[in-house]
This record gives sequence, C-alpha cells and structure tokens, in this order.
Amino acid sequence: MGSCQKPSKMLPLAFLLLLSSSPAFSKLDCQTPVVCDPSLESDIFIKSSHYADETQCQTACQIGHPSNPCKFFTWVPNAQAQVPNCYQMKACNEMADPITGSQSGAWSCEDPEIFCGAIGDIPAYDDKKTVWTCDHNVHPYGDATKNIFQDTTCRTTCPSFESTTQNTKADLVVSSTCIFDEATSTSVWGPATPANVVDASGTAIESASANPTPGCGCKDLVLPGSIAEEPGKVFKCTNEDIVNADGDTVITQDNDCALLCDGTLVFDLFCSVGQWSVDYLTSAADIYCYGGGSTDGSGSVTLSTYWPPAPTGAPTNPPTNPPTDAPTDAPTDAPTEAPTEAPTEAPT
Repeated sequence: MGSCQKPSKMLPLAFLLLLSSSPAFSKLDCQTPVVCDPSLESDIFIKSSHYADETQCQTACQIGHPSNPCKFFTWVPNAQAQVPNCYQMKACNEMADPITGSQSGAWSCEDPEIFCGAIGDIPAYDDKKTVWTCDHNVHPYGDATKNIFQDTTCRTTCPSFESTTQNTKADLVVSSTCIFDEATSTSVWGPATPANVVDASGTAIESASANPTPGCGCKDLVLPGSIAEEPGKVFKCTNEDIVNADGDTVITQDNDCALLCDGTLVFDLFCSVGQWSVDYLTSAADIYCYGGGSTDGSGSVTLSTYWPPAPTGAPTNPPTNPPTDAPTDAPTDAPTEAPTEAPTEAPT
C-alpha cells in the first residue's frame, strides 16, 4: 500500500516571498501621488545608487536625518546590476512620462517642510465666490493637520475674472502649485499663473493660499434709462432703490429682481457664479411686457414659465345646428288590391 505524502509547504512559502518582493505588492511608508522627476541636472538632485528593491531605496533616504539632505526618492524597477535605480532629491517635481512601475516617496510623512498646508478652512457655499480644485483628487481645504504633497497644482476660474494686462473674452483659469522654496527650505503655494488676474471685487489673485475663495460675483448691471410703466407689468426687486442720480437703472449683484406680466413670471434677474441670469438686457427699455422691443424682433417676449397660463375664455361652444332630421316620408304603402282570386277549376 503506497505511502501518503504530506503537502509540501515550500511552494506557498516561495510564492509569498515572491509577492513580498514584487513592486506591485510593496508599500512605501510615505508614497507620493506622483512619480518625482530626478531632475539630474537641477539643484534638487542629490545622488543615485543601485539597490535590490524599493525598500532599500527608501531606507537610504530615511537614515541619518537631519544630516541626510534626502527628502524624496524615486525607485525604477527592472534595472540591470550596477545601473542606478534609486534617485534622491531635495524636492519633488512630477515626472511627465514615468517608467512603468516607478514609485516615489518622501522620507517621512511627519516632516512639515515637504508639505504645503491647507489653503484655508472649508468654505461655506457662496454663489458670489469660487473655490480651488486640485490634481490627484486633492481637497485643498481643511485645518492645520492637512498635508499636501509638493507639485500638487490647484486651479480656479470664474466668468468675471479679468486680466489687467490683456483683453480676453475667454474664461480665465488661474493655477497655483505647491513648490519647494529653497530660501526657507519649506513648501509653499507658488504664485498664481497667469499673473495680473483680478477677481470680481478687483482683488489680485496672488496664490491659492493668499486667495482661498476668490470673488466670483458680477459687476453692476447698468441699464440706461428707467423702466416704463405698462398695464399689468410688475418689476419687483429686493432693493427697490435701482435708479441712480443720472436716471439710469442700476442692479447690483446683491439685488434680486423679477418681471411679471399679468401675474405671469417672465424672468428672474440675479447674479450667480459670475454671470447675470438674463444676458440680453442692454437698456431699461428691454424690461417690458407688451410694448417696447424684444429679443427676437417680434414685439413679444417669451415667458420663462414651465406651466402654461390658464385659459381666459370659455371652451368652444357646441355646434349650433341640430343633427339632420329623420326621414319625413313614411315607407311605401302596402298594396291596396287583394291578390288575384284562386283558380275555379281544378287541375286536370
């Protein structure tokens, strides 16, 4: 009778060792969301070496602090022996086209010098302000415990942003990046790009931290002339003082107005996220019901209501003519003569 052999434990153990040494299954202590460019010819590059795996590369960056200048490292897999595969840097700049499997990390997630802080407290909703959004799904708002890696770029935009140096109709997008400041050896939010952009209030946007919630309101809507009266027209604002000393109609961004014609809402006029809700108003004469101009030249205005107004007249009257009379002639009379008399003679 054959002997029963116990399953070998060598294969599972070897498989686990393989997984533990594989870059796909390794985990760095403080991995960055991007692969840092070694920037061999820049001031942030320190040195390069060859190590067996990314753990040894990380350890080389971690030991000897604060004397060790290494703040970030990049590990490149599958390098031949003696070919550098571990790069140490003072700062992290994202690599545009990293080698597949490359990883980067910081020497410690507890070093405040390598992180930018939150740009501000979590803001309450305000339709007259805008916020910043960042790469890698980074949320830039929070408290003092917020840590944001270097080379994270955040952006903000608003239709009412203006450049002080160029005339453009396109919406301006302003960016600010977390960078390493060599003068202070700390990470700071870099200057806004493009420069010379002001928000809706005229305040210059300097950086994400300097302007955490840029103004995104509207300039005063100045309509030459005053609004004419019409039967059935009501133009109502939360602030009724809308005529200036020159007799022009002025709607400020904090004023909400509505036009009603015979009780039907035509439009709401308000400012939100840098734009006026009604964009065709050029003069007070454009605020009308049945007289004045129109947006399409027809002399009428399109109502902005979803439900149509109730009908004002009664339903159409029923037909005035009665149905066609039944036939007046009686059916043809029955025969008046009796049938022919029966034969008197019997058949032969």
